[in-house]
Amino acid sequence: MAGSIEPAITDGLEGGERRRGELDIRQLRVLKTLLSEVSVSRTAAIHGLSQPAVSLTLRRFRSLTGDPLLVRSGTGLAPTLRAQDMVALIDRVLDDIDHLVGREADFEPETSERVVRIVAATSFTPFLVPRLVQHLRRHAPRMVLEMLPMPSIAALQQLLDAGEVDIVLAHRQPNSPHLRGETLTECQTVCMLDPGHPLAGASRIAMADYLDLEHLSPNPPSGAAVSPIDGRLAELGLARRIRASLSEYALVPMVLAGSDLVFTTTKPFADQFAARSHIAVVDAPEEFGVMAVYLFWHERVHHSTFNAWLRGLVRGMLN
Repeated sequence: MAGSIEPAITDGLEGGERRRGELDIRQLRVLKTLLSEVSVSRTAAIHGLSQPAVSLTLRRFRSLTGDPLLVRSGTGLAPTLRAQDMVALIDRVLDDIDHLVGREADFEPETSERVVRIVAATSFTPFLVPRLVQHLRRHAPRMVLEMLPMPSIAALQQLLDAGEVDIVLAHRQPNSPHLRGETLTECQTVCMLDPGHPLAGASRIAMADYLDLEHLSPNPPSGAAVSPIDGRLAELGLARRIRASLSEYALVPMVLAGSDLVFTTTKPFADQFAARSHIAVVDAPEEFGVMAVYLFWHERVHHSTFNAWLRGLVRGMLN
């Protein structure tokens, strides 16, 4: 029947293949905007289309995926779980297409709707993220920032290989021929303590005293291999006593308050909390030296205009 809508699930391969062949790049761009804006009218205005044309694109992708993609929620629309999963894939497909045809040279932060995905060690996110958000709101207001926690080494490699992460900020250098990286900065290593701690007034904690203390760590004892602190101690043939571990750094001052535990971290992180919490900051044992901050990214995005812009932005903020 003329004007009828194709069924959500085809009876055979041929129908599905035909619909995939009808998709074009513009439809992908429209869908990306629609899933971000969750508004047919705003999407239509952004792309210079009529609202029925945007609705038709949505119907086509609903038919192709067998998923509603957008559903009613309160007074508006909300993306389904399938739609949320599709966003990163669409970004990756469009990135590859733009790179192939040389279109990425047209990247403009002021109008870009990119989702910026950064994996970062939590020790310097309190210093970086507020500045990054402020910059994006002023100079790239349509971009969306996603800060992701540091996963295992294997999982991180998979995220980079799949294009699901733009850049990584870590305390360990990458060990892969597919990654590029650089040292962004080096931070002094310090200890955070309760002001009532016996060593709170010291200028520096000696290693012998440090090993006698009880420690709070972002990594449990079983995760010592990924910790720059425990890694350095292992190099020296030493180990500390970790009595509590937590992954949420915002809780550190509250856990330290009134306790005898010590938290070892970078000076920028400690200073951020000391400025608004009743916390003492003391230099860590000199054997730790400085804690390097590494920036790395996948080889496949090395020549990406967007990725180069993002690297430069973060580089400037941390330097």
